[in-house]
Amino acid sequence: MLETMRDYNSYSEQQNRLTLQYNDAIRALEEAYDMERANRVGWNISSSQLRGQYSKQYEALVREYSARKRQLQADYSRQHPTWAHHRRQWEQAFIVLLILFFVGLPAIIAFADSDEPTSASASSADASESVYWNAETIEIPHLKDSTQYVANPDGVLSQAAVNRINGTLQRLERELGIESVFIVVNHIENDDPFRMAQDVGNKYGVGRDDRGLMVVVGYEDHSINMSPGRKLEADLTDAECHRLEQTYVVPAMRAAMPDSGMIYLAEAVYATLQQKHLPVMPELSNGDDELDDTALLVMAVMFVFCIGVTLMFFHLNSKYHWAPLVGAATLLPNPFISHSSGFYVGGGGGGSFGGGGGFSGGSFGGGSFGGGGATSRW
Repeated sequence: MLETMRDYNSYSEQQNRLTLQYNDAIRALEEAYDMERANRVGWNISSSQLRGQYSKQYEALVREYSARKRQLQADYSRQHPTWAHHRRQWEQAFIVLLILFFVGLPAIIAFADSDEPTSASASSADASESVYWNAETIEIPHLKDSTQYVANPDGVLSQAAVNRINGTLQRLERELGIESVFIVVNHIENDDPFRMAQDVGNKYGVGRDDRGLMVVVGYEDHSINMSPGRKLEADLTDAECHRLEQTYVVPAMRAAMPDSGMIYLAEAVYATLQQKHLPVMPELSNGDDELDDTALLVMAVMFVFCIGVTLMFFHLNSKYHWAPLVGAATLLPNPFISHSSGFYVGGGGGGSFGGGGGFSGGSFGGGSFGGGGATSRW
């Protein structure tokens, strides 16, 4: 075993030397490219063509390097056949172990998150009776009664909660001129609260001077979207929307307390736009201690498993050397490939509410509109 370790250390040094040798060749190639580009007299070849030629030379070096590295690996395995055989066996066993874990992980999570069991017939009946709401089917109470801001057709919220939210949103409009619509249903068509918020805002033109607010909740879909109008985005940013959702709505919905979540969300929106202290929501509990204990147990098992797999990897790696963990040289990346430095942020929200105008749009989910808003799930 000691001799095998000495041989492996010598083999690792050879790999490192090989990698450093080709890294020097790559640097020399890059210097040659810079010199040729700086001293180019004519314009018979474009900069991109020159870069492409050198990129091909880099790829040839990589192929040559890979072939020599494979040869080193083959030579070492041929000199130590028993070690190589056991190494392959343990490598395959370790991969199978990881696959079994990640295949079983969704089932473990589903078990931890599951509610009390219900009969298949009851579940089927509930599914058949569910309504999936969209902008064409939802009724907006504010169109009939200017004091009503909450659409609650499935009765997710109690009437007392609706009344309290209406009062908060009425103050929001009266004091700050911000029109708002809260839609709380069980299911949203295509499970897309962002699209529904956009469509309702566009259809009814929610918000004077682009200062409107749409909030759409799919209670049984476990989703919420907040979409401020274009001129409201500076006061109610993406980060603010997400923070409010995560602070008030998500924990309340997880505790099966939608009244509390939506009441506190309305009051938090009002406090944010009035630049006042945010309300503090008390600790929530739905009384399902057994479910909490199960989730904690599953998390503990997963944690112990991860620690065990990590220790197992370090032990086997020290014996079979799957991957050098320290002191290993790596091949330099291709210096002749241009990378775009930009990034793209798609939107949950945004657009423009207009008094009669509606959301400005273009393409949603990553279009050219103002951006504001956020979608969360629980």
